[in-house]
Amino acid sequence: MESWDQRIEEFWNSANGKRPEQLRTELALLVQGKDPQDPRVLFEVASLHDYLGEEEQAVGPYRAALEAGLEAPRHDEALLQLASTLRTLGQYTQSIELLQQITADSPIFTDAQAFLVLALHDAGQSTEAVQLAVSALARHASLYARAIKGYAGELASPAASGQR
Repeated sequence: MESWDQRIEEFWNSANGKRPEQLRTELALLVQGKDPQDPRVLFEVASLHDYLGEEEQAVGPYRAALEAGLEAPRHDEALLQLASTLRTLGQYTQSIELLQQITADSPIFTDAQAFLVLALHDAGQSTEAVQLAVSALARHASLYARAIKGYAGELASPAASGQR
C-alpha cells in the first residue's frame, strides 16, 4: 500500500494540465481524515493555492504550516514558496528575510539563492542581487573562481557603484 507521501508526490507529478477544480477535489480526497491543522496538510493546501496562481490565499496556510512546526525538508520548501509568493505580491522585504533563513546545508540552498537574487532585484537592490548571483556562479567556476569572487566583492565597494 502506498504511503501518504507517495500519494502526494503522485498528485503533484500528475497536476500539469488538470483543471483547478479537479486538483482541489483530488487534494481534498488526499487530506480527508487528516487534521486540517497538521503542518503538512497546511503546506499542501498552500502549495495548491500557489500552483493555481492564488497567491493571496496561499500566504495564510504557508505561515500556519511553518508556525505549526513543519519539518524538514518541507520546512525550507515552505520558506522558499512563501517567499516567492510574497515576492509576487510585492512584499520584497519579507521575501528576502525568509530566503535568508535557508542555510547553506539545505538541499534547496542554491534554489533559494536564485529566488533571493530575484527578490533583491525587485526590491531595488540590484547591486546586491548581481553580487549574490556572481558569487554563486564563482563556486562552480573552473579556472577563474578567485577572480570572479574578487569582482563580486568589488561590486559592494563605493568605487564600484560610482561613488568616488
